[in-house]
Amino acid sequence: MVTIKDIAQAANVSASTVSRVIRGNPRISTHTREKVKATMKAFNYQPNQAARTLATKQSNTIGIIQKSASIEDSQNPFVIDVLSGIFSECKNHGYSTISTTNNETIGIELEVQEMIHYHSVDGFIVLYSKKDDPIIDILKAHAMPYVIIGKSLTNDGIIHIDNDNVSASQSLTRLLIDKGHNKFLFVAETGDYEVVKDRVAGHLKAIEQAGSLTEIVYFDKNRQHIRSFFQELIKYRTLPTIVITTDTLLNHLILSVFYELKLHIPTDIQTATFNDSYLNVFASPPQTTVNIYPKSLGEVAAESVINVIQGHDIVDFNKLIQTTIIERDSTTTIQGV
Repeated sequence: MVTIKDIAQAANVSASTVSRVIRGNPRISTHTREKVKATMKAFNYQPNQAARTLATKQSNTIGIIQKSASIEDSQNPFVIDVLSGIFSECKNHGYSTISTTNNETIGIELEVQEMIHYHSVDGFIVLYSKKDDPIIDILKAHAMPYVIIGKSLTNDGIIHIDNDNVSASQSLTRLLIDKGHNKFLFVAETGDYEVVKDRVAGHLKAIEQAGSLTEIVYFDKNRQHIRSFFQELIKYRTLPTIVITTDTLLNHLILSVFYELKLHIPTDIQTATFNDSYLNVFASPPQTTVNIYPKSLGEVAAESVINVIQGHDIVDFNKLIQTTIIERDSTTTIQGV
């Protein structure tokens, strides 16, 4: 059986250097890291993860806490892109990942407690920010390293990685007001999530400044409820000129409803949303979006939690990823403006 000592001798380094390469220690030079990895590959050497975890109480694994593992959430382009950033950055540092898989809060709590109890993870990335979250209480009670992708709610020395969603929503609304819109419908996701609150707040701020009209409605991802709502608007001739959604999946549910109700975009009604993805590019018509760069959110989150685990000094506890508006065919200037 090939051992760490065999790899060290073949690579002409110390056994401790091989061990640090396996753990993903960033202080190992690129040249040495690649040399050791090449030697491990040549010897077909696989580190004994279970034995190392028992000996060191370190698993070199990051736990990912999702708000839900439902089909709607797990296939959301935002989640997919965030996880892509997390996976790639963790791999660069020699860490693996494990995610919660339950749909309900109580089930997610049990999963997190098991990960902690069995030393399955060294730290966590929480993919959302929510007030009075019992899962955060569990992490604090066990003094687990963690970071949050979302807004900071307390000044508690926890790293948060987020966009300025108030400013982004305000900018999108202003752009649409400049295009001649003065009757808005803002469709938000149900649930007490800070990202939704901020996008609503930014929208209302721009509406108030311009003296325009808006209605805020909240939906879960139930197509029938959305269809019935818009049927009523058509019936009473109260359709807005523009519908903004807080989420790409909500946007696509609404596009599907509009197709069925024979509402044409952008002639009959216009649409815009948050989080750019290939779904927005290939929609009919392509959708105007706020690009929030979710892969970058994931990469920065992974790098941050690894820095916390490894005891690095943290200077910036609130990291903001910039946003940009991408205009496409779903929004145009209203005639006469």
